[in-house]
Amino acid sequence: MDRSRFFLCIILIALAEAVIFGAALIAGYDSLAEVSFYIALLLMFVCRHRVKGVLWDERLARLDEQVALKTLRVALFLMLFFGVGFVVSGSLLQLQRAVDDGFFLLSLSGGIILLYLIFWILAMKPYWGGGGDE
Repeated sequence: MDRSRFFLCIILIALAEAVIFGAALIAGYDSLAEVSFYIALLLMFVCRHRVKGVLWDERLARLDEQVALKTLRVALFLMLFFGVGFVVSGSLLQLQRAVDDGFFLLSLSGGIILLYLIFWILAMKPYWGGGGDE
């Protein structure tokens, strides 16, 4: 499979997944929506491994890392900002639902930070213990 067919395959999988996922949620079949998501990921993985040639070069990989890191920073900032805002405003207005939503956003952002640190440690592990300082 060449690059253009790969991108067409990914677009078709994403469109089919969006339709199936939305229809399953509207109909009330939450488990079907979840299973369809995992099947779509599996299909994308299979398409990726059938590609002959290079999809990404080193420059695009670096750019992809920078974009992912900036997206993570913006998402964490927004979750922390709205989480603190919900907790404070919900406490002042005595709205338990807003306080619960705020604590959920704060715990979610804490989990993402923890996951980021775990992945960072796993990525840096091969470079540890290589010898003393010279």
